[in-house]
Order: sequence, then C-alpha cells, then structure tokens
Amino acid sequence: MTEAGGERDERDLYIVIAGVVAKCRKRIIGGETFYVKPPYDGRYRAVFRDTGNAADVEPYVFETKQEAQRVILDQLSDPSPLTWRAFGRPKIYLAGFHVFRPDAVEYGRSLRELCNEYGFEGLVPLDKENYDNLDRRETGTMIFYANEGLIREADIVMADLNPFRGAEPDSGTVFECGFGYALGKRVYGYISDGRSMRERLASGFDPLTGLYSDGMHVEDFDMPLNLMLSVSTIIVTGGLEGCLVQARKDYYGG
Repeated sequence: MTEAGGERDERDLYIVIAGVVAKCRKRIIGGETFYVKPPYDGRYRAVFRDTGNAADVEPYVFETKQEAQRVILDQLSDPSPLTWRAFGRPKIYLAGFHVFRPDAVEYGRSLRELCNEYGFEGLVPLDKENYDNLDRRETGTMIFYANEGLIREADIVMADLNPFRGAEPDSGTVFECGFGYALGKRVYGYISDGRSMRERLASGFDPLTGLYSDGMHVEDFDMPLNLMLSVSTIIVTGGLEGCLVQARKDYYGG
C-alpha cells in the first residue's frame, strides 16, 4: 500500500493497541483513516484501518506517551481491543524463560532469525518500550499487557516448557500457553526430555508408599507434562528448531 494522494500528518501520536503504547501516525487515504506503524516510508508493513466509525479508534489515540500509559495503568479502558493488521508470514509468540537470560535481547534476536528461516515471524516477549518514567510495579503491569497483546496478535504460541527453577515449566510461560489456547491459537511446546512425568521424577519416589518426596502423588498418564499442557499443546522433544519444523509441516505441508 502506498499513500499516493493521501493526506500526510507527520506528528508522532501514541495509540493503545494490542496491549502496548505504540507510536503511530495518521494517514487519510481515499477518504479512509489509517493509523500506521513506523517506518513511515510508504510501504506499510502493518496498519490499523478505521472503517468509518472513528469512535472505535480515536479514544485510543493520544498526543503523549504518558497520557496513553495512564489509560492502561488506571484501567480506564480495555488495552487490547485494537490490533495491527499484519500482512505476510504467520506470527509466532515465543514464550519461555529465555527472557530472564542476561543476554535476553541478543538471544531473542537469534530466535526471531530462526523463525524467519522457517517462514514465520517471531514475536519475542521483551520490553521494547522505555518505561523510565514508571515505577517497577507500573512497569510490570505495562509488560503484562504488552505480552497479552502479542499473544492476541500471534497465530501460534510456541513455548519452551523445560523445567525452570524446579521440576515444572516457568509459571508465566504456562499461563501464556493457556491464554493462547483459550484464544483458539495453535500451541506448541518443546522439551529436551520426552519421558513421562513419572519416569522423570522416579528418583524422588518413596518405594514404600509410592508417593513423591513431597508426600503427594505424581500424574501417571504416560505424558511428559501435566495433562492440561500435554493435551492442549503439540509437544515436540527437542528445541525450538524442532518445533519450527513441525509447525512448518502443519502450516505449509511437506
């Protein structure tokens, strides 16, 4: 899409969209209003189109970042009703505890590059916005809604479900899988050890009671993770690349 014949407004505006505060500019093309993401080079990689009812969009557009942030933090409106209209490859939300790595930004970039090789666009749940004007709790709230928005935008949720700080996957990652499943997204997970839970935890069983070391039973359904994850998620034994191979087969065939 180009903006030939359209009206140009070069002011940076701020829109509450897909759970985040994003910069945008307003374009009027053929009498219709568009809010476009940078880069503003005439080749819009994603836009939100107002189809005539400006009241649906205008309440989410602000002159300053701070005004837009308060809408989310003060819960003045739902921060996720609008989404960018994306064009191109299917999008994968890359869930996992890699966000806690010291090199999280660089590592996330490598994950996106791998997704690109397999015909997908990777969405990494990392804080891209400058929140220096907010305190830690407010920053956490903004990141929550940002990640929610990315999951809504994605076609697939793909999660690292390896154990994190214990025998179970990262709790935030599990939430994101459940949220994606509830939205009707296809959910994939990858693990390095595909044995059943009972096999993986065998060393912790009391031979007399058959109970685990915490005094409780362990699921025994011949599944590698809790049944709520194992049934709702396409589990691949291996790493992200193995998951991408499977997703490519599912989406593109072959």
